[in-house]
Amino acid sequence: MSPSAIDLITYLFVVVALGAVSLKVRALNLGGVAACIFVGYLILLGGGWYWFLVMLVFFVISTEFTKFRYSYKERFGTAQEKGGARGWPNVLANGGVAAIFSLMEFRFGGGIYAVAFLGAMASATADTLATEIGLLSKKEPRLITDLRKKVPAGSSGGVTSIGTLAALLASLLISVTAMALGIVDASPIEVLAIVTLGGIVGSIADSILGATVQRIGICESCGRITENLRHCSSPTRRLRGLGAIDNNVVNLLSTFIGAFSTVVLFILI
Repeated sequence: MSPSAIDLITYLFVVVALGAVSLKVRALNLGGVAACIFVGYLILLGGGWYWFLVMLVFFVISTEFTKFRYSYKERFGTAQEKGGARGWPNVLANGGVAAIFSLMEFRFGGGIYAVAFLGAMASATADTLATEIGLLSKKEPRLITDLRKKVPAGSSGGVTSIGTLAALLASLLISVTAMALGIVDASPIEVLAIVTLGGIVGSIADSILGATVQRIGICESCGRITENLRHCSSPTRRLRGLGAIDNNVVNLLSTFIGAFSTVVLFILI
């Protein structure tokens, strides 16, 4: 059933309110708020309130753990920049795939897009917590493509045991939320399995892409190794990876992989 005019107005009010709160608590900057409104509206339009609640779970825990022990992470140069306020590229990288599947659900229906949506959300949540919790590890991360090799904290492709556990729990949280809301027409055990595994696959894919094709550069002003295209207000010099593949592109690709993996598991199971 298509949403009514009142539904459309209510959706807009809710996502604008969410954007305003996000700006007030410095979870997002202005560009991030605009992207949040866009993504949130598409999710409400395509999936309704239950899908939106799943997105809200991701948003709340990712915001909280980004700011968790922020000063500690900042001291080591691994904290999210600008006080943890994320911009529109990050919002679209983590929520863009989910928004696309929401739009497809609105246009075509059928239920399969709900599975893909959950996989994308589980992947984004797992990856965010793996990063933010992994940064607090007392042990040096190891490169996912060569676990014998230790890398500095915050390195793309670096994994830790605590970060991996956080990814598992984050993916599990999304699957439990989906199971409780009855978003997918499947048994609770099936939902728990496919969404959790899909999220983990997406998180692992993120680390592999980060270790292989993601662009890593060096700031020629301060000498810091960084994933960003600019640092100290100047372009960074590429050290490895593909020039067009930054962290946001990797996040976008990994959420798609998580969504695709969840759909495959759903079909097989």
